[in-house]
Amino acid sequence: MELIAEEHGGRLDKFLAARDSKFSRTEWQRFIRDGAVSVNGKVATKPSLTLHTHDKLTILEEKTVGRKGPFRIEPDKDIPLDIVYEDADILIVNKPAGLLVHPTFSERRHTLVNALVARYPEIIAVGENPLRAGIVHRLDKDTSGLVVVAKNQPAFLSTKKQFLDRVIVKKYLALTEGIPQKPEGDITYDIRPSTGNRLRKVAVKKLEPEKRSRRSAETHYAVKEMFGARFALIDVTPKTGRTHQIRVHLAAIGCPIVGDALYGGKRITAQKLGLTRQFLHAYYLKLTTPGGKEMTFEIGLPEDLRRAMGKIAR
Repeated sequence: MELIAEEHGGRLDKFLAARDSKFSRTEWQRFIRDGAVSVNGKVATKPSLTLHTHDKLTILEEKTVGRKGPFRIEPDKDIPLDIVYEDADILIVNKPAGLLVHPTFSERRHTLVNALVARYPEIIAVGENPLRAGIVHRLDKDTSGLVVVAKNQPAFLSTKKQFLDRVIVKKYLALTEGIPQKPEGDITYDIRPSTGNRLRKVAVKKLEPEKRSRRSAETHYAVKEMFGARFALIDVTPKTGRTHQIRVHLAAIGCPIVGDALYGGKRITAQKLGLTRQFLHAYYLKLTTPGGKEMTFEIGLPEDLRRAMGKIAR
C-alpha cells in the first residue's frame, strides 16, 4: 500500500494512525520499528520521523496483517476454483469478480490464495511474499479473468521473468462511458498515487520525456464496437503493470470504465445495466510455460458482463 504525505512537519506514526484507523498509534509504532514502512524508498524505523510534503510512504502489508502473531494463510476449501489449465509447474485460474487475489489489511481469509493453499499446500512456500503464495501477478478484486499461479519456486521465477521482460501478453475487455478520439492508440501517461485518496492513482499527463520515472506506464487500446455516442467496447493490452493502470489510463482519456466509480464511472449507469462492479475482464493470456511450451488462453465474458452487453445492444 502506498500513501503520500500532504503536509510538512507531521510525525510518521501520527500520520499513519490518522490515515488508517484500523491500527492504533501504538501498533503503528511497532510496525515502523519492525521495518514495515518505507519513506521515499528507504526503510523508516523511527516512529518520530518528520514527514515532508509529497513524501511517498510504502507499507509492507505482510508485516502488519499478522500483527497478533506470525501470519499464516488459512486454507479455505469452500472457495471454488475455476482451473483453465494445469501442469506440473503452473495453474491458469479464471478469477471471478469480487474475490481478492491475496490477503490484505481488511480481508485475511476470503481470497484466491486461501483457496489455492487448501488444494495445493506446497504453494505456501512459493514466491517472495508470504501473503502472495504462488501469485505471479494480480487482478483487482472486481476485475474478472485469467491469473497465472506458480506451483513451485523455479516456475515462479521463470514466469516472473517473462512479466519483467514484457513478453507475456495480457488482453482485457472494457466497456467505457465515452468514445476514444482515435479508434486505436497508446496511452503513455505516468501513474502516481493520489495525494487526496489513498485508494486512487493519478495519471500524470504532462511530463517531459527526460523526466519520466519508474512510474511510467503504457497501455494499448483498440475500439472493438461502439454503441451510439455513449459506450465503447475496447480491447486493452497493458504493456506495463502498474496498479489500476487500465482504469486510470482509460479515465485519463475521458473514457472511464462502466461501473468504476473510483475513476469516474457513473453509478446510475452501472445500476441500469445491473452491474455491481467495473466492466473489466482479463480474457486473453499468452505465455511460455516453464517447460518451454508457448501457450495461449482465452475465455469469454462472465454472465454479469454478458447481461450488461445485452442491455446496451438493445
